[in-house]
Amino acid sequence: MKLQVKFVEGEKVYLRPVEENDLHLFYFGKNNPQVRETLFLFYPMTFEQVKIEIASQTNTRENLLFTIIEKEKDEPVGLTSFVRIDYVSRMATFFLAIWNPEYWSKGYGTEATKLMVEYGFEILNLNRIQLHVAVENKNAIRAYEKCGFKIEGTLREAMYHQNRYCDFHLMAILRSEFYQMKH
Repeated sequence: MKLQVKFVEGEKVYLRPVEENDLHLFYFGKNNPQVRETLFLFYPMTFEQVKIEIASQTNTRENLLFTIIEKEKDEPVGLTSFVRIDYVSRMATFFLAIWNPEYWSKGYGTEATKLMVEYGFEILNLNRIQLHVAVENKNAIRAYEKCGFKIEGTLREAMYHQNRYCDFHLMAILRSEFYQMKH
């Protein structure tokens, strides 16, 4: 009997630590043209490179990675994480990727974001969670705003993509804003 690990659970998804079987999904996503386009990924990755990358990210206390599991099918659909966690300043940078485009625009990313924000403030005792998002990624910006993130500024020409330099928003939510929304 295989015991199901559900580290954090919502209505549509649950989050659990990354497992070796998840690497096939990450490998697919990192090499899928649709996914690469939204995440500004440009470098092809072998399965072994993905495995090494995930291992290096999970072997440090500065990062926390979770696989996003769609509950109904019990199927991995994405990855979410806090990176560069600063335990003194109580700040982390948020990352989310739904690696399979079939699961886009179904609310999984929004729910995973809400679960991570709650985990970050209530369990990790963070004071600030921030992220970077392409100005043109209107769906992601709307989803982050639903979760309480606010645009704090624009990183002008922050990344090169499709033969041009693109702007990114810096968005963040503070602990006090989270608790105001909650009550």
